[in-house]
Amino acid sequence: MKRTTHFALALLILMPPLAVLADDVTPPTVTWNAPGEGTCWQIDATHPELGLVISAEDPSGVKQGQIWRKKGRYGLTADFRSWPSLWGRTYARDGVAPPAVRETLLFRMLGFEEGVYTYIAEFADMARHNSRRAVLHVSIDFTPPKVAITSPSAGKVVCRDQDLSVSVSASDSGCGVAQVQLYLNSVTSTTPVSVDTTRPYQLTVPKNLLRGDPLRIIVRAIDRSGRFADAEVSVRPILFCLMGGTVRR
Repeated sequence: MKRTTHFALALLILMPPLAVLADDVTPPTVTWNAPGEGTCWQIDATHPELGLVISAEDPSGVKQGQIWRKKGRYGLTADFRSWPSLWGRTYARDGVAPPAVRETLLFRMLGFEEGVYTYIAEFADMARHNSRRAVLHVSIDFTPPKVAITSPSAGKVVCRDQDLSVSVSASDSGCGVAQVQLYLNSVTSTTPVSVDTTRPYQLTVPKNLLRGDPLRIIVRAIDRSGRFADAEVSVRPILFCLMGGTVRR
């Protein structure tokens, strides 16, 4: 008898009041907690999984939730129900559902294509099976960017009485290039000599730093996941040049 009484009390505590079920005409609140919108995620053999955290709450109880995924950038108007379902769960048991849920999910991405993926989640409540959707875009990255110095060429004689312009080609198929940095002679922990964040990447060596023969120009391209790649050329600064930048030999 006591066990039956305790069970009935537990149901009364967990079950939303009938008034709440009747008055609840709004869908659940659905929130992507992590990662942030537009995040770039490094994927490799030691970290092959993408972690997602999502939560939903509703006063009448969260009945169920489902997540879909597709390669590319899509919005909530996409026909996501035709996509393969990535995950789903029903929370309601015997007419009882929790008022709030939170899921931490890991999905193996090793072997997938680089680039942006769209995740759409939909959660429904107990009252009227109201549902709400939330969209998340995450890019995955497997490889460092590609970078090359297109100008000046290796071994070029440059003038010390004018700033040196350095042209760089950089690309990244995963998350995109975040920035290109320029260093002289070695990559150090100090501030780069020059930084550019937009194409075409054009960096500058101030004329007062054009010292040494040869002078190593090193550029580092960093993608949005934090991976990087370097390229370098050596040039020969000379003290005097004729008007127009012509080298006086």
